[in-house]
Amino acid sequence: MKHPAKTLIFLFFALTGCKNVETEKEMSAIEFEQKVFEQVFINIVDSTYTDKRIYTRIPTKAQEKDPNFIAETKAIEKDTLNLIVAVDKRFETAKKLNTKKFIFKDFKELPKKIELENWSEKYKKFIGVMSFSKITFDNKKESGTLEVSYHCGGKCGLGYKVYLKMINGNWKVLKAEDTWIS
Repeated sequence: MKHPAKTLIFLFFALTGCKNVETEKEMSAIEFEQKVFEQVFINIVDSTYTDKRIYTRIPTKAQEKDPNFIAETKAIEKDTLNLIVAVDKRFETAKKLNTKKFIFKDFKELPKKIELENWSEKYKKFIGVMSFSKITFDNKKESGTLEVSYHCGGKCGLGYKVYLKMINGNWKVLKAEDTWIS
């Protein structure tokens, strides 16, 4: 080696340069996923949520025919505005996307308590804690999937696999498939 110092400097810049290129590619993939997530987020919530107030309202034999129980259940079913969803990841994205139907709260807002009682006590329209996986895209980035779950207590929850597709330049929810129930 005639110029070991020059070789070392060249290798240093070459290796750190490669790292930066990888980081830029990784960042653009993260930014791409975030953009898609923001575009379909409300549709994902709308196509997967089940109101805990209904889901956990299992009537006894006597309540099945009780007019008061039936009327209360119907009133809850019609009460579809300002539903509270706790989000345990991506809260910053979710809070920007509040609607008349859904209000997103940071899951860290309240201390963890058995059966999520603290959420139900504070928010009468609490429908569950929502979690998301990363979006997995095909090679052309024209379709993708992610896992979505809702937890509403120790033995209360639902899971979905959500299929996304780019249609006419916009990302759409194609299908939400039930994957588990507790």
